[in-house]
Amino acid sequence: MRRSRALCLRPSRALSGELRPRLLAILLATLCVGAGVLMPARADDWSWSQARHLPAGEIPVRLFNGRDLAGWEGQTAKYFSVESGEIVGRNAADNAPAASTYLVTLKKYRNFRLLFESRLVTSEMHSGISLWGRNIEKAGDPFSYQGHLVMYPSGYGYYDLFRRNSIFQDTLGVAKRVGRQHDWNQMEILAVGRRIRHVINGTLVADWTEPQPELIAAGPIGLQLHSNTVPQEVRWRGLVLTENPRDELVTATTLDAGLLSPGVPGEAGLDPAALGKIRERMERAVREKQVAGVVTLVARRGRVAHLDAVGQADIEGNRAMAADSVFAVASMTKPITAAAVLALQDDGKLSLDDEVAKHLPEFAQLKRADGQVVTRPITVRDCLMHTNGLVSDQRNVGTLENTVKQLAATPLAFEPGTKWQYGPGLSVAGRVVEVVSGMPFDQFLAQRFFQPLGMKETTFRPRPELLARVAKLYQPTADNRGLEPGAHWLFDVSDATTPNPSGGLYSTATDLVRFYQMVLNRGILNGTRVLSPEAVRQMTLVQSGDLVTGFTPGNGWGLGFCIVRDPQGPTGHLSAGSYGHGGAFGTQGWVDPARELICVLLVARQGFGNGDGSDLRSELQRLAVEAIRD
Repeated sequence: MRRSRALCLRPSRALSGELRPRLLAILLATLCVGAGVLMPARADDWSWSQARHLPAGEIPVRLFNGRDLAGWEGQTAKYFSVESGEIVGRNAADNAPAASTYLVTLKKYRNFRLLFESRLVTSEMHSGISLWGRNIEKAGDPFSYQGHLVMYPSGYGYYDLFRRNSIFQDTLGVAKRVGRQHDWNQMEILAVGRRIRHVINGTLVADWTEPQPELIAAGPIGLQLHSNTVPQEVRWRGLVLTENPRDELVTATTLDAGLLSPGVPGEAGLDPAALGKIRERMERAVREKQVAGVVTLVARRGRVAHLDAVGQADIEGNRAMAADSVFAVASMTKPITAAAVLALQDDGKLSLDDEVAKHLPEFAQLKRADGQVVTRPITVRDCLMHTNGLVSDQRNVGTLENTVKQLAATPLAFEPGTKWQYGPGLSVAGRVVEVVSGMPFDQFLAQRFFQPLGMKETTFRPRPELLARVAKLYQPTADNRGLEPGAHWLFDVSDATTPNPSGGLYSTATDLVRFYQMVLNRGILNGTRVLSPEAVRQMTLVQSGDLVTGFTPGNGWGLGFCIVRDPQGPTGHLSAGSYGHGGAFGTQGWVDPARELICVLLVARQGFGNGDGSDLRSELQRLAVEAIRD
């Protein structure tokens, strides 16, 4: 009797070391299906076409052979069948399932990536994929399911089929917006650790972490036919799976899962008890008179897991600090100004390498302090990364236009591009935005960022109701035993206040986190894109080369953002590649993209030294990182 052999190919020796195993895996999975059975990919097989995007080492396997239900079990005589190379779940009005019934894999899976397409042909119900559970008998059906359910495309959310009912809902309608109710939907489910992510038609529609790991177990994957009283039909095709995948999505072009929203810390993979230590640490700072009051925020994976306020916003007025207290965020304005410049580059209206003089002619004949004309003009990029040689206290002198004209008449401290020195370059960048856009700077920010991102309480000139919530500025007393009111021109808000791109914004923690989440999402928040992914990449990429930069060691500089190159000291708890910015009064906002973590610290104090190197900043970041459980 002849042994049947599967058809396999030998990869060329010319292929690279990384490409060869990946290509071999794809060829094997495509051609070695069964014993000598050749199963070519369908022309419309989207699921299999994504195999080329898989990380190296992931081997794709077909859960469905396109012919029959080998490898599956369920109510195949009553509800599930194969038609035209697709799995079909169907019921009539007279045999509707009393409980949702599932076609399930014989094999159990724990950590996996599933690529598939599904179409809800009839009815306005939803369908779903079950995982991390087991078959149970319900309403006489032995193929009901107890576990987790990922639903689509309408009535979208997650259900825990143990006991908790809805555990995630599409409250912002992201899935409903991108899902096609009666057409084919291309989907990716990534279930790794305690986390489930679901991509529909290229958009990440949900990102959720199970806060109760005891409810997770390896189990069959199930295709749901919903309990119903009307006829319904659901179809599936593709169903390509990899086990123990890398923790990254391969089909998402838009990282938008209805963010930001308050959530349970466990859903963000954070331990609530550990996060509680943040309050204890900030209360100690208040007791020790390091600060009058503090607002802290920690967000992860699109959920605000911690938002707290301690101390007082106004000692003399006995006004308690509140989570919605308003702060002068000073130089935390700079990344937002940089984003405005990048938005105009996205529009094709300027280039980072434009000479500033192209837009502001007064910068055409710059001189150094020694009287020599500069040999290299200032570029827009120089303005965003403090390599321009401009020096001032960053205060507006009348209008922004007048302020920048005075800067152009001031000798440069050094030849542009040869040194990093913190200064008023972002003010010049803001004026470029005005000239190129034809709009006042504050109006441009409101139109392009604050309104679409829902940053309703971020402004250069707070209205009276916001001014009443501003945290007052304090400084240490002469004996360092107490606090007394401080003074700074940024707190002198009046009708004459003009937009200051270097440091004039007032904001709240919940407004600022929306900007940071947009950057973490590569330019999009809740379905609204305000920057291109390339613009965000440039902002958050070290562009300063070997120049010594920043206020703490181990940093580089991007566009408007400080970038952690080598974590150490105050940045020692962050990952390399983290980015953020501080403000003159101790405020801090930092994003750790490797951990999908955002930390915001809002205080109003002066005379305490370098805010970027403060123990409050370091401790907030340490405690947030130590709270991570998944």
